[in-house]
Amino acid sequence: MSPELPTLSRRERQVLYLLAEGKTNKEIAHELSICQKTVEFHLGKVFAKIGVGTRTEAALWARQHSLVRKN
Repeated sequence: MSPELPTLSRRERQVLYLLAEGKTNKEIAHELSICQKTVEFHLGKVFAKIGVGTRTEAALWARQHSLVRKN
């Protein structure tokens, strides 16, 4: 049995998807029409929920869990 994936809010999934696509916080904020501080807040929650500490780890996690296309 595989472990359950953490529950991410819709916005957290959007932010994680854009991060995994290689977007900067500024680009994510612009695309979602939110401020950069809000992006940082969401990323902090995402990192805690998925158990990672860096953007690279988060992007890899998203790809491993099929939240973004694997190139």
